[in-house]
Amino acid sequence: MSSRVARSNKNFFGNLTSQQVKDKPLSGHTASSTEIILIAINATGTRLVTSRTDKSIRIWRCTANGLIDPIVIEEAHAKSVESVSWNPKTEHNFATVGKDKFIKIWKGQSGTLERKIVVDKTLGQSDPTSLKIVNYSHDGQILLAVDRDSTLFVYSVSQNYKKIHELKLDENIYDVQWFQKDHSYFVCALHDGSLPVYKIEESEEDSEDDTKVILKTTLTGHRSSATSVKVDPHGSYLAVGSSEGVISIWNTASMLNNKVITEVDESIACIEISRDGTYLAAAYDRGSNILIYDVHFGEKVYEVPDSVSGKLAFSAVTWFPNKTAFAYTSDHGTTLSITKKPETTARNRDAHTR
Repeated sequence: MSSRVARSNKNFFGNLTSQQVKDKPLSGHTASSTEIILIAINATGTRLVTSRTDKSIRIWRCTANGLIDPIVIEEAHAKSVESVSWNPKTEHNFATVGKDKFIKIWKGQSGTLERKIVVDKTLGQSDPTSLKIVNYSHDGQILLAVDRDSTLFVYSVSQNYKKIHELKLDENIYDVQWFQKDHSYFVCALHDGSLPVYKIEESEEDSEDDTKVILKTTLTGHRSSATSVKVDPHGSYLAVGSSEGVISIWNTASMLNNKVITEVDESIACIEISRDGTYLAAAYDRGSNILIYDVHFGEKVYEVPDSVSGKLAFSAVTWFPNKTAFAYTSDHGTTLSITKKPETTARNRDAHTR
């Protein structure tokens, strides 16, 4: 049964078509002198953002025929944007951070800056804050940010982005993801391989002193750094990628590990889960292409051609939330590509009926 399903899935992905997105480089750069750092798609699948090593970000409009009408924002932050998070309750607003002390909120329709939040750090080192992660909760009520000193900042979106908590961890934080339940729980992927799960408890007054972030449990088992973590769209499992190349699957109800994938002995840059939770895509740090696995059987079903990491940035991949398609970096990270179902035209449909 497993091999039969795997063959069917391989045939399915083999029938998908890929296309490169035409992207004009900034003045002073060539098409191969900058690389894509990340790809982020909004909750409705209508807008896609890429960040490049030239410190620019691009906002693309997603259509049935591909990506069009890019809005280019040059020098969005002092350095390259390392993290983008779309507000799930709005189609056009997203947050960015880029190795400075600002969280910036942008309008996706126009590319204009809507808000700039100065992160006021009170814990940890006294050096200027260098933010590297930003992430909205699934109900859009809470925004998390993380700096390079492993300080985690909690903001209340409904209170005009007021900071309601600050937490310092001892280990480097590689990733932070929310569970599929409003804004109650989130998990961190740490340098020592552990994954602490926290719960946010807010007071009625929602003051910073009264909001608590409580450690509920810690998942352990990885012998190296946990570099990426994702919770599937249905909230039934979470997947963890590590620097030793191991991917672990954890049941969210029991918080027990029920599967391990060891296909590639190479550090994992990021993992992404498809819209129905069936497939998991893993991007690697060095010489391997992006691989797609069937989560239930833990088997590889597709290798994405020409998707190895570049010299400046790791390879990246992101699934669309509303169709069978994914976007990824190709040509050693210099190009954005999309893999999707081939379009069926009226002429093709007529030909099939004859």
